[in-house]
Amino acid sequence: MGKMNENILLMENRAYMYRLLGRIYKQEVDQELFSQLSTLHFNSECDEGELSEGYHQFEAFFKKTYLDALTDLAVDYAKVFLGAGIAEGTVAYPYESVYTSPEHLMMQKARDEVLELYREFGLDKEENLDIFEDHLGLEFEFMAFLCKEGKEALHCEDYAKVELLLQTQSLFLEKHLLNWISPFCDDILKCSESEFYKAVAKMTRGYLTLEQEILQYLNTSVMISAHKAQAHQESSIQNASNCCN
Repeated sequence: MGKMNENILLMENRAYMYRLLGRIYKQEVDQELFSQLSTLHFNSECDEGELSEGYHQFEAFFKKTYLDALTDLAVDYAKVFLGAGIAEGTVAYPYESVYTSPEHLMMQKARDEVLELYREFGLDKEENLDIFEDHLGLEFEFMAFLCKEGKEALHCEDYAKVELLLQTQSLFLEKHLLNWISPFCDDILKCSESEFYKAVAKMTRGYLTLEQEILQYLNTSVMISAHKAQAHQESSIQNASNCCN
């Protein structure tokens, strides 16, 4: 497989991972998602330790599922992410504003920033979706969108667009994900009673840590490809010019 095809596949896999995690955080697990998740197998021997641990724990959960698993997951989702039944104590509200604003409130600066960025790309959340724009599920969906666009641009060898999309991904990862994901995942691990959501927390933090290396690699690889394409174009023009003289 050539370098171009490897990078296209990498973009596609990244988009899938972001969509998967985004769906898990947006709503409780239903039967359709549960069935899909139960068939997944990950590369649990990856170099990122917490990600590998999360993969193992995730697959182990589905090897010992039981009759009321869906109900228990719904109860745990409501407790962990919505604070249902929690008068005091830890809740992992999946909003960037809660973890980055001084007052730890929703609908703060982070929400305004991501909303503006979404709209720059012509995106808006579904009207019937009762969550704010800086919800982790939507932030992951935005990253999935950028990966998909990057894959298509790479396929068309539009390197300028690929570089812009990768730059946007790197900035979004740094300014809107890594800046709060660690304490958020810590809170999930503290208050979740489900091995499933504990595994998802480890996978989330581990994957975003790995993403820094992946984006660095892609930026370098695309830059090299762009330079090669430009050199080839200049050489072709020069050859054509020599033939006319």
